[in-house]
Amino acid sequence: VAIPDEKDIASVRRRAKYGEVYLVTDGDTLKQIILPVKGAGLWSTLYGYLAIDADVNTALGLQFYAHAETPGLGDQMDKPAWRAQVNGKQLFDSNHEPRIMVIKGSVDESSPTAQYELDGLAGATLTGRGITALVHYWIGDHGYGPYLDRMREEAQQSL
Repeated sequence: VAIPDEKDIASVRRRAKYGEVYLVTDGDTLKQIILPVKGAGLWSTLYGYLAIDADVNTALGLQFYAHAETPGLGDQMDKPAWRAQVNGKQLFDSNHEPRIMVIKGSVDESSPTAQYELDGLAGATLTGRGITALVHYWIGDHGYGPYLDRMREEAQQSL
């Protein structure tokens, strides 16, 4: 599927019409949703997985398995400390709009927006923007957004 320019915030250009989604369950209980994600960084396409809690709002992890970002700068996203901060962050605001983002600098935990923010990658602002854009694209309306909406409705009905 060709992605219209105005929706291609991750610079993907084309995506599959159908995509794989991985569901982690314990018996019949959904534990997490794992989405394949990709998008442009500074020097390369970033390929990874975004893990989402069964509440369909809480990030459990973001791991990239392939990229060619600058060693010592953009590749900070591979470091355990940076990856660990993703766990527990909120992906969406109360209107279910994508909100999580890599900021410039460090997250001020006392800020009301801290629940959506990830520490910036020092010296790699464009890689950080790329990460934000690719996550927003894939959890948004043109990516897995409609699927996530259905999963959110199912989760709320089962409460």
